[in-house]
Amino acid sequence: MLAFVLILGSCNKSDEVTFSTQDNQSLNNDAALESSQEETVDMATSVLNSEDAISGRVEEDSRVSCAYIIKEVGQEKSNGTIIVNFDKTTGNVDNPAGCTDPRGNVRKGSFTITWSGGKWYKNGSTQTITFNNYSINGLIISGSRTITNVSTLESPLTWNISGTLTTTWPDKTTATRTVNRTKKWVRSTTIADDKVIISQTAGAAAAATGTNRYGKSYSVKITTPLEYSTSCLLTNKVYIPVKGVKEITTDTKVYTVDFGAGTCDNTYTVTLNGKSKEFTAKNDSSND
Repeated sequence: MLAFVLILGSCNKSDEVTFSTQDNQSLNNDAALESSQEETVDMATSVLNSEDAISGRVEEDSRVSCAYIIKEVGQEKSNGTIIVNFDKTTGNVDNPAGCTDPRGNVRKGSFTITWSGGKWYKNGSTQTITFNNYSINGLIISGSRTITNVSTLESPLTWNISGTLTTTWPDKTTATRTVNRTKKWVRSTTIADDKVIISQTAGAAAAATGTNRYGKSYSVKITTPLEYSTSCLLTNKVYIPVKGVKEITTDTKVYTVDFGAGTCDNTYTVTLNGKSKEFTAKNDSSND
C-alpha cells in the first residue's frame, strides 16, 4: 500500500469556521511530514517485500529503478542488508544528478534496510530502515524506523512501527516526527475487501509526536483506527483514509480530523473549538 497524504486543499465555503494562518501551518506541516516520511518508508519496505512476496510476482518499484542496489543475505536467509543508493546507477556508476522517477521526483543519497528474524511476514521479524543524506526534491530526510512483525496465527499481518525521522527543507528549517503506530494488513482475495488499518500502538501516549518547522511541538492521537482502502486507492486514487479519526494537538489547540464512515472520496472534516469545516485533499500520493 502506498503512503498517503493529507493536504489542506479546497474547503466547503458554506462553513462558518475560519482557520488562521497558524492553524493552516499546523495542519499542513503535519500532513507534509506524514506524506514525505511515510512515502519514503513505504518505498524502502516495498524494496524489501519484493524480495520474497507471499505469493505471485512483485513488480519492481519504479521509484528505485535507476538506483544502484546492493543486497547481502545471510546464509540461512533469516537476515540481510539492502543498500539503495540514488547517487549511483546500475554498475556502480556515479550519478550526481540523482534519480528521477516517472512522476518527476528527484531522489539523492541512500537508505539502508537491515532485517533479521526471517522474512517481513514472519512473526518476530524486524526491519530497520536508516536514511543516509537521503533527499527527495531537495527535502532531506534522516533518522531511522523499525518495523516489527507482531502477527499471531489468529490475526491479519500486523506490524508495530517506531522511530524518529527529521525532515530538513531547502530553507534549512527542520521538523522531527517520532511515531508509535500499529499497521494491520487485512488481506483479501477481492480488492474490495483488501485494506490497511493504522492505529496507535498499545501503551503509547500518542501515535506521533514532534516539533514542526515553525518550532511548535505537537502530538497526534488516533482515536478511531484509520482505514485505507485498496479498492479506493486503485479505482478513485483515494490516498487518505476512508474511515477513522485522529486528533492533532499543538499549543492549546486540538484539531479533530474525521475521515468519515467509508465513502470512497478525498474529503475529510476538521473540527476546532466545536466548529467544523470540510476539506478536499490533494489527489496525490507524494509531497511534490
